Amino acid sequence: MSFDMSRCPQNEEECKAWFYDGIGRYIGGPANDWEAVMEACGLPPGYGPGVVPNASMPYFAHTQQYSGGPKGRIFLPTATPDELGYYTVCIQYLDDAKQTYSKARNAKQDFKSVKSGLVWSWYKVAGTVYAPVQGPDAGTTPGTPPPSGGGLTEAQVQAMIDDSIEQALAGRTGVQIGDKIALRTNSGLIAGIMGGGPTIEGQPIELIGKTEIHAWESFTLEKGE
Repeated sequence: MSFDMSRCPQNEEECKAWFYDGIGRYIGGPANDWEAVMEACGLPPGYGPGVVPNASMPYFAHTQQYSGGPKGRIFLPTATPDELGYYTVCIQYLDDAKQTYSKARNAKQDFKSVKSGLVWSWYKVAGTVYAPVQGPDAGTTPGTPPPSGGGLTEAQVQAMIDDSIEQALAGRTGVQIGDKIALRTNSGLIAGIMGGGPTIEGQPIELIGKTEIHAWESFTLEKGE
């Protein structure tokens, strides 16, 4: 399972091909494993209202509806916000053989309650028109996905922590040693520590993108050696 990050999709048809190539599935194929597929695919949760998609965002600003797990929809970037201020085109990727959900269009569906009979699909349920965040020959750097697990690299985390400490010591913020801090990424999400972090020395720290931060996912500001 791997998305092609060498070229940004230039229209919705290319988005469809890019998405299905990336998850290793095909339209009309059985989708009863959709939750596991979308959990592992790497697409981050959708951005909030007012967040304008840009080339610095991972996966060419493609995201998925996610709240306690995948919800059956992905979001494509657009240059025109909807009535709620979201710069997204909402695509539902699940249906059944009778096209029950695609025919209903905007009907809300809890796909987690559907135990069998789902197939992979593609149909628009909300939003305006897809707008690519890069041209076809823009290269791979801006759209490169984040490290495995959707987090930051160790060097990026350390740089953000160092910057916070420097600002605190210089008196430019009210942050003090011992305070809990959160790290906001360029995408607008907050970098949270999965499960509060490991409990055994030497285990890796897994970071996840969050819209809200909780105490057990925060960092405590310490003075290094």
